Amino acid sequence: MNTWYSKSLGEGTVVYSRLRALNELRHQMCPDAPCPYSLYMDAVSAETIVLFDPRQIVLASAFGAMPCGQPNINGVRLIDLEYRPLPVSAQSSQMFSSPRIRTEPRLYA
Repeated sequence: MNTWYSKSLGEGTVVYSRLRALNELRHQMCPDAPCPYSLYMDAVSAETIVLFDPRQIVLASAFGAMPCGQPNINGVRLIDLEYRPLPVSAQSSQMFSSPRIRTEPRLYA
C-alpha cells in the first residue's frame, strides 16, 4: 500500500480551473476527508503537482491521477505549497455545486 498518485495541474492560470474541478470532485466523493490531497511546485518544470496518498485511491482515480512511488518531498525539487482545500460546509458545497457561468463569448453561425 505504498502506491501514491500524482497529476500535473499544469502551469500558470490553468491551475485554478483544474483545482476547482478537483475540489468539486472532492466535495462529491470524500467530503469527510479533511485534506485528501496536497499541492506541490516542481522546481524544475514549474508545474503544480497534486499528490494523493494511498488512502485516496478513489478520488485520485476519478481525477485521472497516475500511480507513483512515495514522493521525496525535500523542499528542493518538490516544494510544498501548503495549500489546504476548503473544509466541506454548506457554503462550500453550494459554491462547488452551483452551475458555472460562461465567460467566453459565444459565436453564432
